[in-house]
Amino acid sequence: MDINEIRSKIDEIDEDILNAFIERMSLSEQVAEYKVAHNLPLENIEREQAVLQRALANAGQYECLVHAFFCKLMQLSKERQLQLYPSLGNGKTGSAK
Repeated sequence: MDINEIRSKIDEIDEDILNAFIERMSLSEQVAEYKVAHNLPLENIEREQAVLQRALANAGQYECLVHAFFCKLMQLSKERQLQLYPSLGNGKTGSAK
């Protein structure tokens, strides 16, 4: 495969990543709405740890990078939730579902 073919494949994957990210953020917004309606805290440490463990289980040689990626992804989700519902910042951590 030459470099143009490799870059073309990367472009396709980038498009898939973008679409998955947009879908994930939309679902995260729904989670925020649920949290507000049920008086749940912004952060759910148990859930975040489970997400990380699941990702790392399949990360192979990219474990460190996958950890950083998913931490950033969850951080962005929480930032978006706070943008939509600032009141979520009042009770910041918990283990609620």
